[in-house]
Amino acid sequence: MSLLALQVTIPTFPGIGDNWLVGALFLTHITIAEFSVGAIWLAVAMEGYALRSGSAFARRYARAAANAYYLVFSLGATFGIFAITGLVGLFGKGLGDLVNVFLPVAGLAFGLFIVLAPQLVWYRNTFGRMRPRAHFLLGCSVAAWQTLFVVLIVGLDSYLITPKNASFAAVLNPTYLPLLVHRLIGNVGWTALLLGGLATLLAHRSGDAEEHRFQFWAARVNLRIGLVATLLMPIDGFFFVLVLHNVTIGYFDNLVGTYGSWMIAQEALVAAILVGGNVALGAEGGGWRGSRLAQGATLLTAAGMVLACLPASVITPNILALRYVGLLLAVVVTAAHLALRWNPGGLITQAVRGVTLRRSLVLIGVVSMATALYMGFIKEQARGSYAVYGVLTQASAHGRFLPPPSNYP
Repeated sequence: MSLLALQVTIPTFPGIGDNWLVGALFLTHITIAEFSVGAIWLAVAMEGYALRSGSAFARRYARAAANAYYLVFSLGATFGIFAITGLVGLFGKGLGDLVNVFLPVAGLAFGLFIVLAPQLVWYRNTFGRMRPRAHFLLGCSVAAWQTLFVVLIVGLDSYLITPKNASFAAVLNPTYLPLLVHRLIGNVGWTALLLGGLATLLAHRSGDAEEHRFQFWAARVNLRIGLVATLLMPIDGFFFVLVLHNVTIGYFDNLVGTYGSWMIAQEALVAAILVGGNVALGAEGGGWRGSRLAQGATLLTAAGMVLACLPASVITPNILALRYVGLLLAVVVTAAHLALRWNPGGLITQAVRGVTLRRSLVLIGVVSMATALYMGFIKEQARGSYAVYGVLTQASAHGRFLPPPSNYP
């Protein structure tokens, strides 16, 4: 007896195509999921800081971040189901093959939500009603389960690029570790910068002095967390690209050759974050224009990123290292500026009203989110016509999945 689903003609969507339809669903899901990972770790870290320091602002921050995670948790899962449904209907062959390979991983990953969801509800609704240390440990448990899901899913992501080891053994693929580190750092980084921009907007709209103090404190903390994560991203990204060059030269050539101009656009987005971060650091003290330190750091960072973004028509192979020199200059200068202005405990409420600080933080918050998603988009495009690089093409992945009799008697 045949299954009804196997008798339905595989649909196609004119204009946008099937790839863009599934891609849009996954992009929406990934945006919410990455924010969720970043928000829960920010909540737990700030609750731990509040436990040690007794900071009321840190406790309020932790509660707000946990509440944000709680509110988007189901929405992210819903879009994930929509995306998987799209894959089942449009790319059933590809999804079926992958699930066969990763069935234990997929079963464990999605089974985690049976444990995670109740703990999240418990954690979110017991702020101030549970002993502080016990509540902090409960938050660590929620964050650990959420992170374990990312750890497992990255195994599948790594396999799509370097299909060598499968299932739990995918952690042995050369791309797994740098890809995992890049994703975890990026999730925290862009979430913090986005929340920093939001904090300045909330402070600007509030007429309450205490609210100004808290929102500016939150903006300063988020800016520093976000910039630290952003500065780590190019370092891990360099090692990731180096691994690709050594283990899958075809994928590497697609990434820096066919999509080289897209990579330059990505560097331009990173430049906007670093330059905007230097402007925001200078504007905290009351005005970027009055700070020679901030002006010098901004100009040097901008100059370094201009070198990093030079196209291939300018950067010939014999001076290719100039790009890395420029990127290194921007990272080092921004790190030095951040270190000199590190103390986030100062409360300069009048700076919140400054247009420069507000605009720069909103800009880098939005751009950092776009950069994280754009990086993933380029990574997927570099597989070219393959669904699983070098193994399964997109054309052969688009169709019905017919289970092998040996697996499904």
